[in-house]
Amino acid sequence: MLENKWKDIAPEVPHDFHEKFEETLKYIEKDNTAGKRYKKKKIRVRVLIAAAVLCAGMVVTVAANEFFKWNDHLVKRLEPSEEQQETLQETNYIQNINQSETQNGVTVTLTDSIQDQGFLFAFFKVETDDSITMDDNTSFAEVSHFRIDGTEVYGDDEDRLGSLSTGVEQDTLLKEDQNSAHLKYFNVFLSYDSDYDLSNRTVEISLKNLTDEGNYEEDENVLTEGSWNFKWTLGTVKSPASLEVNQKCDFGGYEITVKKMEVSPLLWSLYLDYNEAMKVYDDERNKFEYTGADYGMDLYIRTDIDQVRYEDGTVVDFDTTIGGISGGGEKQDKENGVLIIRKSFPKLVDVDKLQAVHFKNIDQWIEVR
Repeated sequence: MLENKWKDIAPEVPHDFHEKFEETLKYIEKDNTAGKRYKKKKIRVRVLIAAAVLCAGMVVTVAANEFFKWNDHLVKRLEPSEEQQETLQETNYIQNINQSETQNGVTVTLTDSIQDQGFLFAFFKVETDDSITMDDNTSFAEVSHFRIDGTEVYGDDEDRLGSLSTGVEQDTLLKEDQNSAHLKYFNVFLSYDSDYDLSNRTVEISLKNLTDEGNYEEDENVLTEGSWNFKWTLGTVKSPASLEVNQKCDFGGYEITVKKMEVSPLLWSLYLDYNEAMKVYDDERNKFEYTGADYGMDLYIRTDIDQVRYEDGTVVDFDTTIGGISGGGEKQDKENGVLIIRKSFPKLVDVDKLQAVHFKNIDQWIEVR
């Protein structure tokens, strides 16, 4: 004969689910027990099935809450394909945060964050009362605190990030959709060139004073005083795909070997042969006049990617006028024989399908897979 041990039978899900599950069992059992004790074993099986059916909606809700949600802001900003929306929601590459703080008539919401090896990007929504109006020049005076695991990124331990930059600005791509004087979208970014791993780190960001003159703060320019503070923990950062290229490319009159390319959905790094790449900079020190379509000697500019091609022949164009989603940098690694150029795409790239990239300023394609 079965014993009444409903707590051991209920599934291991949130506490409110347990309570609802057990209440349902008790109700059904009470309704069916009288005069039917000889069928008790069968009834218990049916009770479990009935309870599971009644609570099924709750199970779906609980599971759905664990998944990443694509909102209109992110879809507009990153332009993910339907396939990417499905696959990336199961990773930590993009996280929903949805933390809000209100001070003096201004509500700031940290909606989402994107993390990768080399950058962190946080999306904020700012809403104001009727008495406070914003325009395209509105911003925050500064990111007064940007901490990782309790340490300021510009603190005593900044060497962990190498060369870095941070900032806050209105989202350039979404400005055309920001017609409301009481609703604007902002981005806070961190870009760095070391191998520091952001996986499972705790991030704290504080935004100080909403102003009407960008990051220029004077008493008469402050719309609202305040400090809006946010704290969240990042997930595990997936390593970028490492593609062995080992091909020469004509970078505007300089044949330079591209040794490899590291690519994630938004970030990419080119590894160029050090000695061949440094010839560009040797010439730059001795040549000061550029004419025609010559973009100068800067390899960083010459490696702007405006198109990618997938293995099925599909070509995806980028609007290079808005730049990548994060900053970039250049690192000379003489010891390992490479010059590394790191930049980002303005929208998501399907890494598994990537076959070639196009450098806009030198009009060159190079196959990377």
